[in-house]
Amino acid sequence: MNNDIIRDIIKDYDKKRLKSKSDLEYRKKELYDMVPELKEIDRKISLVSIDISKYTFSKPEDYTKKISKLKEELNLLKNKKNNIYTKNNIPLSYLEPSYECDICNDTGYLQSGDRCICFKQEIINQLYKMSNMEHMLKKENFDAFNIDIFSNSVYPGEKLSPKENMKNIYKESKKFTFNFNKAKDNLLFYGGTGLGKTFMCNCIAKELIDEGYTVVYQTSFKMFEVISNYKFRNNPDDEMDKINYKLLFDADLLIIDDLGTESANSFTKTELFNIINSRLISGKSTIISTNLAIDKFSINYTDRISSRVLNNYTACKFYGKDLRWER
Repeated sequence: MNNDIIRDIIKDYDKKRLKSKSDLEYRKKELYDMVPELKEIDRKISLVSIDISKYTFSKPEDYTKKISKLKEELNLLKNKKNNIYTKNNIPLSYLEPSYECDICNDTGYLQSGDRCICFKQEIINQLYKMSNMEHMLKKENFDAFNIDIFSNSVYPGEKLSPKENMKNIYKESKKFTFNFNKAKDNLLFYGGTGLGKTFMCNCIAKELIDEGYTVVYQTSFKMFEVISNYKFRNNPDDEMDKINYKLLFDADLLIIDDLGTESANSFTKTELFNIINSRLISGKSTIISTNLAIDKFSINYTDRISSRVLNNYTACKFYGKDLRWER
């Protein structure tokens, strides 16, 4: 199934490039019909360019003189073409290919051979569709946020009411998305179940996905499953294992939901530290959501993990009545 996703995405890129080529040919025919002189100019430009390449490769004795003459001829043709464009109010880029992604020209790859960010985001989009995440983000986003469902009464042991506290968390979350490309912040959402932590994570995810950032959203259980598949399944034909693993480090934002529900052992703690530390070093933002209180979090995980999180994440405490029961 995973490799089928890759193949389908590659097919979509092929379709995009074919459409771009078809659209370009249509514009070219339309333009040549309107200004026939341009067709002849383009033909001459093509011939002169071929001659320049030929002489550059063969390097004849009078190479410098011939190249200079050809370049002069080429510049005259281009200037003549530009003048026609200007006279007829034609954009200079009218006969340039049009791509959905100008970074990779709809190939999915960079010149370095790495996957383009648009390819990575398409993988995430497909995985979201398969996991019903796309449907969830349509319901749980900042536009759907309702502060009135939170109690206005001061909560026992806290200075603020759940409503006032949630207003502050909302502001912090909006600031996180607004400043996302300026300051690489991190958030720690903690508190009991049914208090809005996952909802707020979804709000942030939706906002940044819509802005074109790569966002990976995983429960802690699923995240460690991804890591295990990559490190222990040893299936070289499954490219998705490698991609899913790398996205944990490379995505613009990683959201780890329900941290603390996984089986805590030396493997999970080592891998969690590796991800948190690597993303801090590379300046990649992370959001952690957990039902654990701060003191329990420090006990559950190593000092290295808790110190990285508590010193580099803005902690937001959720409290109040379980909203799932309230509904």
